[in-house]
Amino acid sequence: MKKLPVKLAILLSVLSVSCRNQADHAGITSGRIDYQITYLNDDLDKKTRNILPSKMKLYFNNKHASNNIEGFMGMYKLNAFTNFHTRKCSTLLKVFDQHYTFKGSRDEQMCCFDTMDDMEITETDETKMIAGFECRKAIVRLPSSNELYNIYYTNQITLKHPNATNPYRKIKGVLMEFELKLVHLNMRFVAESYHNLDSSDIEPRLNDECKQVSRSQMTQILNKLLQ
Repeated sequence: MKKLPVKLAILLSVLSVSCRNQADHAGITSGRIDYQITYLNDDLDKKTRNILPSKMKLYFNNKHASNNIEGFMGMYKLNAFTNFHTRKCSTLLKVFDQHYTFKGSRDEQMCCFDTMDDMEITETDETKMIAGFECRKAIVRLPSSNELYNIYYTNQITLKHPNATNPYRKIKGVLMEFELKLVHLNMRFVAESYHNLDSSDIEPRLNDECKQVSRSQMTQILNKLLQ
């Protein structure tokens, strides 16, 4: 049998890897994405930064998503559960042994994060790889605060209304690098890794002693906690 020319062999190898990578992302509807959190506030000292959450985990399937943020060695946990079908979000906050919940209405944004209602989004043709996914770049402008920054999202994960309950509802893809404001904290999230998980049920399970509170009450509790 004749050996393939070196250039042809290399070309076939590259095409094979490319096709395999595309197949790996075909039809992804469940899993977990881990994000690194950095803080953009200039007035935070090193001690404060060390006790603030540094990671967020997004669990998702084609029905629900759960954004989990944990801080100060697990002393507090903030979980936002989104139902893609109803486009409703329930926020759970655990502070030591106290449990609080806020249940949002349809299309209401998740609790405690700035809604950034004046957000203007400009799509671009630029892309980059983040956590193994090809991501598109968009430019975000907030006229009220004169802020301008870039975000990235991927269309290689198939979810319907992935941003129905966050400020980026105009983006038709899963966010991989973006910014949010949690009470007084300016946070930037960058995806580090994707983990393939089955589409197990991730709906919220309320503690028997969980106290239902209003949106403003939940925000006040979290604000005092993060001061």
